[in-house]
Amino acid sequence: MSLVEKTGFFPDYYLNLKNSQSSIFDVQVAKIAACRNDYERLTFVEQFPGVRERDAELQVRRVYAGKDADTAAQLKEKGNQAFKAKNWFEAMLFYTRSYMALPEDKASERAIILANRSATLFHMEKYDETLIDVKRSIDWGYPKELLYKLYERQARCYLAQENFPYAIDCFKKCITALDDAKVPADKRSKLCLDCMTMIKLLERDPKSSKQAERQMKLGEVKLTMAIPDEKEFLSEAVRIDQNYAEGRFARAATDITVGEEILVEKPFVAVLLEKFAKTHCDNCFIRTAVPVACPKCADVLYCSEECQSKASSTYHRYECGILPTIWCSGASINCHMALRVLANKSLDYFLNIKQDIEKELTIAEILKLPSDDYRRVSHLERHEKTRLPSNFFQHTLMARFLTKCLAEAGYFGATPKAEDLNTIGGIILRTLQFIQFNTHEVAELHAKKADGNEKTVFIGGGLYPTLALFNHSCDPGVVRYYRGTTIHVNTIRPIEAGLQIAENYGPIYTQEGREKRQAQLKDLYWFDCTCDPCLENWPTFEQLPTDVIRFRCDGPKQCRAIIEVPATCNDFMIKCVTCGESTNILKGLKVMQDTELMTRTAKRLYDAGDYSKALNKFIDLLKIMYEVLAPPFPDFCQCQQHTKDCFLHLGNFYNLN
Repeated sequence: MSLVEKTGFFPDYYLNLKNSQSSIFDVQVAKIAACRNDYERLTFVEQFPGVRERDAELQVRRVYAGKDADTAAQLKEKGNQAFKAKNWFEAMLFYTRSYMALPEDKASERAIILANRSATLFHMEKYDETLIDVKRSIDWGYPKELLYKLYERQARCYLAQENFPYAIDCFKKCITALDDAKVPADKRSKLCLDCMTMIKLLERDPKSSKQAERQMKLGEVKLTMAIPDEKEFLSEAVRIDQNYAEGRFARAATDITVGEEILVEKPFVAVLLEKFAKTHCDNCFIRTAVPVACPKCADVLYCSEECQSKASSTYHRYECGILPTIWCSGASINCHMALRVLANKSLDYFLNIKQDIEKELTIAEILKLPSDDYRRVSHLERHEKTRLPSNFFQHTLMARFLTKCLAEAGYFGATPKAEDLNTIGGIILRTLQFIQFNTHEVAELHAKKADGNEKTVFIGGGLYPTLALFNHSCDPGVVRYYRGTTIHVNTIRPIEAGLQIAENYGPIYTQEGREKRQAQLKDLYWFDCTCDPCLENWPTFEQLPTDVIRFRCDGPKQCRAIIEVPATCNDFMIKCVTCGESTNILKGLKVMQDTELMTRTAKRLYDAGDYSKALNKFIDLLKIMYEVLAPPFPDFCQCQQHTKDCFLHLGNFYNLN
C-alpha cells in the first residue's frame, strides 16, 4: 500500500518542496543515504532546505467540526417527522445523526434523542437495542416526569423476549414513576391499571418463578452491542522458524488436516477506513445501528460504552480532533496505523524502551514478549538496506508530519522537547517501514440474498504480529476471516509435518498468471516469489486442463509422485515414472464420482444459509480429494473456494438487503 493517496495536501506539500529547488533537489535528497539510523534521518529532514519554511502547508490543527446544537435540533425534528410517518428506519438514522451532532454539554438533549431512538427501535422489534438506548437515556438524565414511558418500554421489550421477572420489575417501576408524571388523571389510572394487570398475569405464570431462580444463580446479564472478547490462540502444530534463505516463517510441527484453526490473534494496531467511520465501531470495527458517540468530536462512533472507553483512554485521546487533518492529508491507512501505534502508548513508554528497540532478538525471545510490547512488531521486515534515498526521504517527511499531529494533540505536553520529538519521529519512521510490508486488510463479507451476490469489502487495516511471520504462497495453505478486528486462520488443505504453512499476500494462481502475480508481489513486498505455482507456472483456473486427471502414486513404495492420466484412458493400472510401481486409479475414479454427490449436498446447504454444515461437507470433500488427487485441478480449486466462502460467513458479515 502506498504512502499517500492520490489526493490530499501532503502530496501537494511534497511537490511544492521538490519544485522549489528542482535543480538540486535529487542531489540534496541523496545525502540522506549517509544517515546511520532513523533518528539521524529525522534530523537530516528537519534541516533540509525549505522543510520548516513550508510547515504551514501541512495544515496540522485540532478541529471539532460537526458538533452543533442547532444542527442536532434540525436533525431531531426530521427524525420526529419520520417517526410520525412511521418510517422507523429513517427516523432512527436521523436520531443517530442528531445524537452525534450534539455538543458535549447537552446532556439533557442527548437523553431525549436516545429515548426517541429507542422508540423507533421498539417499533422495528430490535428489543436488545431498545433496552440499551433506554438505559443510556436514563443514565443521561431523562426528564423525571417522563420516565414512566421508558420503564413501560423496557417492560414491553422484556415481555416480547419472554423475560418475565425483568418485565414485572419494569412494570413496577413504571407505576412508581407515574407519581412524577404530568399526565391527566384518567390516563394515569388506565396506565397504572394496565401495569398492575400485567404484573398479576406474569406473577401467576410458572415461567416467572423458574426464570427468577435461574437469574438469581447466574446474576444480571449486561446488555451490550460489544462483541465477546476472544482468547488468542496459536496451535501447537505451528512452529515459527528462521533461516537465511526464507527469513522467519511458520512450519508445521505435526501433520495438520484441512479446516483446523491454527491461529486466533488480535491486532497490535488496527485502523478503520474513513468511509466506514460513521457506520462501524472505530475500536472493534463492528457495524453498529445504535452507536455511542465521542462527546468531543463527530468523526467516529463506537458500538458500545466499553469500546468508547477503551479508545478514549488510549489512542483516541490524541486522535480526537486530529482525524480530519489525517484524512485530508492524503496519508494512507498505513500511515494512520503508524500514528496509532504511538498514540496507544504514552510518551514515557517509548522513551523508556528506546535503547531496546535496536537490540536483536531471537524468535523465541520475541514470541515471549507481551502482546502489546512494541518490540513484538519492531523487528518485522522493513527492507531498510534496500530502500532508495528518495523513499527514505518521503517516509521521513511523513514521520515528521505524523509527529506534528501528535504534538498538536498534546502527546508531548504543553512544551515538547526537541529530543522527544526526534525520538518519537524516529520510532514512527521505523514503524512506517515495517507496516508497509506486514499489514492485513480487515474485511467484511457483503451479501445480497435476493440475487445471491457476495463480495469481500476492505473496511480497515490491521497488524498481526504472529501472522506477519507467515510467508507467502500463490497457493496458500490457510484462509483468513475476521470477527471484528480479531483474525482467525484455518487450514485450507492438508499440511505435512516439516512443511511451511504459507498464507497469501494478495494474488493467487487461480486468478492471476505468474507474470502478473510476481510483478505485484515485487512492487508491493519487494521479493521474488518462488512458491510451487510460480516455479512450475501453474495455469489459472480458466486454463486448468479438464482432459487430464492428476492422481497421486499409490504404489507399494508410497512415493506420492504425481501421475497425469488422460480422461479418455481405459487402463486402470498406471505405471509411475518416479518409482516404477503401478497405481490402481479405480479408487481415484470412484472418489471423483462420490464427490460429485457430496458437492451438490454441500452447495445446497450453503444456498440454504446453513454455513456450518456446508463447511463440514466441503472440508470432508477436500480431505477425500487430496488423498488420491493432486492439485491443481478444477474440482479441488472450486471446493477450496467454497470452503473459504463458508469461513467468511463465520466472521464479519453484512446483509445488504
